[in-house]
Amino acid sequence: MSQVYLIKPLEKKSIVYHVEMFRENPDGSTSWFNIDETYRWGQGFVEGDLDCNLPWEGDTVAYARTDVGWGCEFDDSCSIEWEFSDDIAELEQQELKELYYEGGAGWLYDGEHDWAEEDCAVHIIAPYQISLCDEITGDVIEENVKLKTRPNPSTSWPFSEVFPKPEEE
Repeated sequence: MSQVYLIKPLEKKSIVYHVEMFRENPDGSTSWFNIDETYRWGQGFVEGDLDCNLPWEGDTVAYARTDVGWGCEFDDSCSIEWEFSDDIAELEQQELKELYYEGGAGWLYDGEHDWAEEDCAVHIIAPYQISLCDEITGDVIEENVKLKTRPNPSTSWPFSEVFPKPEEE
């Protein structure tokens, strides 16, 4: 049975679709733009175990992937923030915005253009609820998963629960 962690924000306007796009230009340089689209509601998923992919207790943001689980299910876009590399002219910036407003994320992945995805993620801003679910059926296995406390870096060895601290020589 495959399991995923479902993360849902508990307040409106607390989930962001973040995408970084780039293109290689004929002169060998690289242009880029980033989009942060905020939604009133949505969800994200994290795969793996509690030890490596979930936020620590008290973290203000949980990071999820867009290709895990049964879908981010964003609902009601309420703002979009853009960031462009300095070499993209104002006219091209406006064209990119219009294309995105018309086609959304579908345009990024299915549109005819020279842009490629560098990275994308779902940012879920605290407070949020985390549930362990069956990836296939969607059944909740454990609701309100308790997160681990972040170890104190000055008093703990990194990965001390996985690897023993090396002996001093």
